[in-house]
Amino acid sequence: MPLKYGRYEMIEELGKGSMGVVYRAHDPQIDRTLALKVLREDRVTSEAFVQRFLKEARAIGRLSHPNIVTVYDVGEDHGTVFIAMELLEGTPLNRVAQERDFSAEEIVRLGSQMAETLGYAHQKGIVHRDVKPSNILLLPNGQIKITDFGIAHIEDPSALVQTQAGEILGTPAYMSPEQVLARPVDGRSDLFSLGIILYELSTKKRPFGGENMAGVFQAITQAQPPAPHQINPSIPQRLSQTIMRCLNKAPEERFESGHALALALSESIEEAKAFPKKEGKKRHLFLPLLILILLGFGGIGYWLFLPKGTQQTVVDKVVWGSLKIESQPEGAKVFIDGSFKGVTPLTLSLPIGKHEVRMTHPDHHDWEAQVQLQEEGETPLQVRLNPIHEK
Repeated sequence: MPLKYGRYEMIEELGKGSMGVVYRAHDPQIDRTLALKVLREDRVTSEAFVQRFLKEARAIGRLSHPNIVTVYDVGEDHGTVFIAMELLEGTPLNRVAQERDFSAEEIVRLGSQMAETLGYAHQKGIVHRDVKPSNILLLPNGQIKITDFGIAHIEDPSALVQTQAGEILGTPAYMSPEQVLARPVDGRSDLFSLGIILYELSTKKRPFGGENMAGVFQAITQAQPPAPHQINPSIPQRLSQTIMRCLNKAPEERFESGHALALALSESIEEAKAFPKKEGKKRHLFLPLLILILLGFGGIGYWLFLPKGTQQTVVDKVVWGSLKIESQPEGAKVFIDGSFKGVTPLTLSLPIGKHEVRMTHPDHHDWEAQVQLQEEGETPLQVRLNPIHEK
């Protein structure tokens, strides 16, 4: 990595996302450690993505809220753009949720913070459009911080429309029906995504699933999941009803604002307090944990005493799949997880799982989506790129 972007000195890489790489950096002018988000190299090839990245800085810069990351500066260097922002010492909500369960009272308090914060942004004319657990940091004091307004939709009539046909913005599992159907969105779209998060915290499963992206989209637009209290009896019925209202297919049937959702959640706090916290669960974890530890040591011993050739066989046991990519017109550049792979038509061998796919072609709008690669057979991906019509 470069030693500096602008005046900011790089310390270490903190993580990568669909838009950029985040570094821990130092500002020598005021002797402050901060986070520096730099646009990924493959994004620089598209002016539309550069503009969307810069829009993130403008969007967050218009917001001043204790639960939203603070932006200090934006600039260009090394042929790319960067945003200097507050360094957050927190843990993404998705990682916290993997490690422990949340009580009904905790879900209400977290949900109220998220709803109030989104409500504030909506009042400022900004829709986040990518509300998901990994974009919500949980700080040690219980406060949340919402990050990554990189695809925020600024409701400004004078602004050029950045979202073009052929682009899928957002994370499929947390999209609203109107996002899936490419319809206009407002703040109620974010509340649908928040409803998915609250459902997941309550039940340990997502309300809308599928074997691939098409299946997830069909579930979001058509399926009716069971209420959270039907899956987890420790969830109060009033909280369950509030979550289900967020998941209405029609925006007008949801809460009209984040503040209204926060109020509904706060009204269920007393009922949530009456439900016991799942403390007894920890007492029953000792024996399974001990077994796992013993199995772990056994596995390490087995590995150490295996012949080297056998070890190599175990390491190489990676499940691969085949992705066949075609586009109209042909000759589109293909980027997989940020790396250039060739031009269409193209067949690639990739590890099983989700991959970010992006295609670019001169005089056509970029196309982007997440693709779930299947284990059996060849996964086809056929994309019609939409031409840019000059006015």
